[in-house]
This record gives sequence, structure tokens and C-alpha cells, in this order.
Amino acid sequence: MSIINKTRTYLGSLVSIAGGAGAVLVGAYIFSRIKEKQEKETRMERIEQILQKLIEEREMKE
Repeated sequence: MSIINKTRTYLGSLVSIAGGAGAVLVGAYIFSRIKEKQEKETRMERIEQILQKLIEEREMKE
């Protein structure tokens, strides 16, 4: 009976560790996706600013 209890204890610990590791990996993945989205938005804003400047310069020349 004590072997079964020890096995349950070890398996419970392994499940807890695996769950924690999984949570960390999922959190890191979500964080990286959010960061990537923010970087894309920043690049798009910068491109829009450059295009707006070019349009303004072109209108001034005409």
C-alpha cells in the first residue's frame, strides 16, 4: 500500500510541475504574440507617417 501512495505522490508532483511548465509556456507564447502585434502596429504607424510626409511634400511641389 505504501508503494501505491508514494507513486500517487510522485505522479501528483509531476502533474503539478508539468502544469506549471505548461502555464509558463502558454504565457510566454501569448506575451510574444502581443509584443509582435504591437511591433507591427508601430511599424504601420511609422509607414503611415512617412507616406503622409511624402504626400505633403508632393502637394507643396504642385
